[in-house]
Amino acid sequence: MDSITPTQSGSNATANANVQAAVSTLGSDVFLRLLVTQLQSQDPTNPVKNEDFVAQLAQFTTLEQTTSTNKLLEQLIGQDTQRTQLDLVNLIGRTVVSQGDTVSVGKDDQPILAYALSGAANRVNIEVLGPNNSVIRTLSSTAPETPGTHQVQWDGLNESGDRVPEGVYQFRVKAEDASQQVVPNFTFARERVMNIAFGTESPVVVQSGKTLNTQDIILIQ
Repeated sequence: MDSITPTQSGSNATANANVQAAVSTLGSDVFLRLLVTQLQSQDPTNPVKNEDFVAQLAQFTTLEQTTSTNKLLEQLIGQDTQRTQLDLVNLIGRTVVSQGDTVSVGKDDQPILAYALSGAANRVNIEVLGPNNSVIRTLSSTAPETPGTHQVQWDGLNESGDRVPEGVYQFRVKAEDASQQVVPNFTFARERVMNIAFGTESPVVVQSGKTLNTQDIILIQ
């Protein structure tokens, strides 16, 4: 057998590249049929060199294994995506907590209004807002509160003692320290999940119409 010269090596590299392109474009079944046809139709006086034929088969085997592996990975990814979608569907009807200023109120709910203080406060007012951002209920606390998270239960009534209609309400927190200086704070939203919008970056649709990414959800109730 002749030794492989640099020219032959370059030819093999070109042939291998052609095999890759053929398998990718035509598919393995079509490529094999063409390869068999090539062997049947070759010129007996100038047959395909052994090293070329072996290289083609080796290249084809490697590509076939790679294709099978990719298909298996796609199946596993698809199964994982389906499981994730099923998990998201299970959120419908449940309440999720995220950073925000809204709260869902049902027929007999007494929702929790949660917030976090950046410093100590001597007075905290929580205002529940209705239409046109009007204050429909104020919950006050004159007891000292430490920095960190706090929560207050709202009975779902307005200032007149009437039950508020079901829906989503905004609230805000006004806190002051012993020197009557404003204490910065942020609030937590508690909303019911109404739908899942698959294929979007923020698929969890809550009652207010706002959408959440799964990473936005702090707690599921």
